[in-house]
Amino acid sequence: MSTTTELPADRHNSQARPLLFSLKPYYADLVFEGLKKAELRRRIASGIEGRDVFIYVSSPVKQLRGGFRVGEVWQGSPEEIWNKISACDSADRSELAGVDKQGFDNYYEGREIAYVLQIMDVWEYENPVDLGKLRNRFPNFVAPQSWRYVKPEEYQSFQNMKHQIKKSESSKSVLIPQERHSRVVV
Repeated sequence: MSTTTELPADRHNSQARPLLFSLKPYYADLVFEGLKKAELRRRIASGIEGRDVFIYVSSPVKQLRGGFRVGEVWQGSPEEIWNKISACDSADRSELAGVDKQGFDNYYEGREIAYVLQIMDVWEYENPVDLGKLRNRFPNFVAPQSWRYVKPEEYQSFQNMKHQIKKSESSKSVLIPQERHSRVVV
């Protein structure tokens, strides 16, 4: 008799199939310090609202460090999205997404659609897992370039590590007031 780990269904809630995002160390630090409230993406999975996202921190760190739950998702032209971010009550727009206007424009250069994911319920592992250990545990482990779905054999292990988390104040996340944005259906 074999045992398999069931992944959550692909729906708009916390039971949706989890994702693994790759973030540069600077942006990962901002997330875990509670200073980055939104994740900018050029492309995303459908039905991402409410999903758990595990964060792999890219080189030179190369660690699975924790994650967050996706709140609301916005899409629009880069100009529309920047205007929504600018309309936010935050005193420092770069605090919201971790980039200034020039960085934002560079990231979305040549793109017609921009996505913003609200970062909520951040957790950070007490003992982040190095890439080598991930590959020992999961021989076919591949760190994503941008994002990928978490594999069934990885999910239970990643989920179990959530029981060993650092205390974080960043779980209270407010992005853009409801009346100032339109929700996306992807």
